[in-house]
Amino acid sequence: MKVILVFLSISPLLVCALQSSRRFFVESGIASVLTVPSIAWAGIDVSGLAVEGGSTNPAIRDQLKTYDGSATSRVQELQQAKPTPSEVKTSATGGSQPTLSSSVASFAIRYGSFTRLSRRGLAAERFLYEDYVINGNSNGRASVEFEFPSDWLQLDKMSGGIQYVDQRNGDKLYLLTVVLPEGETLETVPKKYFGNVIFDSNGAIARSGTTIDDYKVGRSEMLNPNRRRLTLKYATVTGNGLLVERRGLVDAQVVNGQVYMLMTSSNAAKFEAKGIERDTVESIVQSFRCDRL
Repeated sequence: MKVILVFLSISPLLVCALQSSRRFFVESGIASVLTVPSIAWAGIDVSGLAVEGGSTNPAIRDQLKTYDGSATSRVQELQQAKPTPSEVKTSATGGSQPTLSSSVASFAIRYGSFTRLSRRGLAAERFLYEDYVINGNSNGRASVEFEFPSDWLQLDKMSGGIQYVDQRNGDKLYLLTVVLPEGETLETVPKKYFGNVIFDSNGAIARSGTTIDDYKVGRSEMLNPNRRRLTLKYATVTGNGLLVERRGLVDAQVVNGQVYMLMTSSNAAKFEAKGIERDTVESIVQSFRCDRL
């Protein structure tokens, strides 16, 4: 009887915490630090989990219907994001290694099966993602990490890439990569270069099923000699022909001449309103870290 009374007394607090989880993701973590000890690397190894998604999974199709009004285009996205045999080769670790390019951005490919997700926040409202990705053409690797809301859905894990989506509003994150052109640095390459490689018709985003109508690179700034932040303005075309204005944030970092870009994508109106949706994607790109090993 005592156990039941204790449960009833704390359950409203849990409900309240969960309802406010999206706000906790972007607000100060001071309360979390004071009340909840951080356990480093106490993660969940998800590398062996079965892949979710694909045209045979009705639950995923139902969730995808809320993105842009076209479930079909999103199902195609899951199928088309898989690289073709001519575009990848198998590394010694068992991962898929893309053919690197200085003109087309591809998905950064996971190296091996290291992937860890560690819960963060007072209500465990976000994940810390930690992984290795392939660097160069000789089985080199780099470490990457970033935080994102824990209720976002992973897309197309089978391809070896890293992408997640908020199934409520269609906000997304991608981890992309491209090789810097010869003679260029992260600082000297023109800002329009990033728009060209990200939205190239042969690039990862276009091949994942997203149709780009137009794009423009807005603000660009160097945060430090090895980190550049950019804002993108672009429009997508839905499966039923509607134009949707979107905004992208890109955090670009370099490892051995290879640029890794964590990109978020948001509805333009909600992004410009500077509400919780914008706070969320800004927190995601701010948390991105990429280092050589």
